[in-house]
Amino acid sequence: MSERITLVTGASQRIGRAIVEACLQRGEQVVAHRRRAASTPAPYSAPVHQWSWDMTEPLQALPPVEVTDLVLNASLFERGHAWGDLGAGDTDEERERLERHLRVNLIAPWELVIGLHQRHPLRSVVVMLDTYLDRSFAGHAAYQVSRAAGAGMVRALAAELAPTRVNAVAPGTVLPSARDPAERAEQEDAIAARTVLGRIGTVEAVVEAVLYLRDASYSTGEILRIDGGRFKL
Repeated sequence: MSERITLVTGASQRIGRAIVEACLQRGEQVVAHRRRAASTPAPYSAPVHQWSWDMTEPLQALPPVEVTDLVLNASLFERGHAWGDLGAGDTDEERERLERHLRVNLIAPWELVIGLHQRHPLRSVVVMLDTYLDRSFAGHAAYQVSRAAGAGMVRALAAELAPTRVNAVAPGTVLPSARDPAERAEQEDAIAARTVLGRIGTVEAVVEAVLYLRDASYSTGEILRIDGGRFKL
């Protein structure tokens, strides 16, 4: 059994679950985070340490095992109002949305990194961001601002916590939101047309990048885009 213990936040489904499974396939120990203690995720391929924390709330306790590596995958994404068109009744709602995004996508990850590092210095931290962290779109500003702040946090933590390595992966779209097969195909075609490589990405490509940065012994403060060149267009 490997001495490495990797904590993955947002580990119950999608990319987070795929990261957990990739670590388990390597014979590593994993702490699988979920939001609610009462929730029961589908079984993993091997035993994991279960840990719950609602990231909208302050961090009360750390996992009972000594974590060596951290993957910050959990995030919040909400569509909101276009800031240029806020009505009198929209400002408070949008302020609350911005506060939620900053709480879950910035402050909570910072709390967890610092808490774990104070207990025992981490080997590495990998933060999941978004390829559009430096662009803004009407109705998505609260999310984008939180991601841009997350990029700043990666650089700050890399400088502050060295020799702990702190890096980030910024995926493009790998999981289209449309559920209807026809709408999904149309969405994938539209994304591919705006991507240098001419195709949509995969969860596997994101997982490969996460594990690479987790293990890259001479990389820190880096943000690796996994988007097929979409940010270039």
